[in-house]
Amino acid sequence: MKSLRELSLNIPEQDYHNLPAWSYSIIAKYARDGFSAISTLHDKVSPTPAMEFGSLFDSILTKGKQTLEEYAIYDGEVPQAEKRALDLMTLYADTPDFDKVSDEVIAMVCEGVQYYPKWGLEAKKKHLAEYKDYYSVAFSKKKIVSKKDWDDAVQMARIFRNDPYLSKIFGTKNTPEIEYLYQCQFQVKYVLPNGQAVDVKIMPDLLVVNHKEKTIQPVDLKTSGMPAYEFPDHWVKMRYDLQASCYVDVLVEVLGQTEEYSDYTILPYLFTDISRTDMVPLTFEYDPTSITQANGLSFGNEYKTYTYKNWQSLLQEILSYEESNATVPIGMTTEGPNDLLSLLKK
Repeated sequence: MKSLRELSLNIPEQDYHNLPAWSYSIIAKYARDGFSAISTLHDKVSPTPAMEFGSLFDSILTKGKQTLEEYAIYDGEVPQAEKRALDLMTLYADTPDFDKVSDEVIAMVCEGVQYYPKWGLEAKKKHLAEYKDYYSVAFSKKKIVSKKDWDDAVQMARIFRNDPYLSKIFGTKNTPEIEYLYQCQFQVKYVLPNGQAVDVKIMPDLLVVNHKEKTIQPVDLKTSGMPAYEFPDHWVKMRYDLQASCYVDVLVEVLGQTEEYSDYTILPYLFTDISRTDMVPLTFEYDPTSITQANGLSFGNEYKTYTYKNWQSLLQEILSYEESNATVPIGMTTEGPNDLLSLLKK
C-alpha cells in the first residue's frame, strides 16, 4: 500500500517554509493580533530560543543519535564581536583548526566585520584564538546548542520513551500495520466557502497511520516554559484550535486524492505538552470536526460562552483586506462617524 509520505512534498524544511502558500501560523497571527497584523503577516520570523529548543527536543525524540549529525554542543560564552568574526571566518577558511587559518583570511574577515580596526593583525589573532574551540564547532556548520539545552532535551525524550502512554504514540519503528510519519509536508489547492481557491500548506509533527483500523491520528508536540497543566488556557490564547482544524481539513483533501485512503478516519487531534520547569507531560484532545466545533472554536461555562472564527473565515478576511488595501478593519468607515456601541458589541 502506498504510504502517505509518498503523497507529501518531501522537500527540505527551509524550502517548505519558503513556499508561497497559506499556513496555520500566518492565519493564527491574524487571529491573535487582528487588523494591526495585516501589514506584517508575510514577514520572515526568526526562531526564538524557545522554538529552537523545541526543535532540538523534537529531533532527539524522533531521530535519536542522528541528531548529532545536525547539532553540536558548545557551552562557552563568546562575545558578539568575536562571534561575528569567527562565524564569518567559517565561510572563507578551509580548516576547522584556527591555528592553521591563513593570515590573509583572518585579515579579510576582521576588516569585513570591523573587528577592532586599530589593532594589529597579531593582536587580533591572539584575541580571537581565545575562542578557537567555538570556531572549530562553528566550522562544522551544525546548529550549536548549550549543554544545558542538550541535557534537558535528552531527559525529556527519555521521559517520553519510558512513559507507557506516550511511548506508544511517539513510536519510531514502522510495521505493516502502523506507520509513524514525522513532519510530512502537504500542500493543496483549498476552496474557501466564498469559492476562492488558495494554496494551503501543513507540516504535522506526527501522523500515526493505523492500516489495520484504517485511522490516522494527528499529533502535535509542544514544549513550553510553563507547566503542562496550564496548557489549556495557552492553547486558546495561541489559537491552536486553528492548527488542528486547518491540518485536518487539508488532510481530508489529501486523502481524497487516492482511493487507498478514502475510507480512513482522522481521529481527534492530540496535543502533547511538556515543560522544562517540571518535565511532566500531559496530552490533550480536540476534535475540530465535532458538531459544536465545525464552524469554529466554541466553549463556555455557567457565566459566558466563547466563540471564535474558524480558519477559513479568518483567511477570507485577510484576503479581503489585502485585495482592497484596507486602512481600517471591517465594520469601520473613514467617511463618517462610527457608532461606538455597535462596534463594542462585536
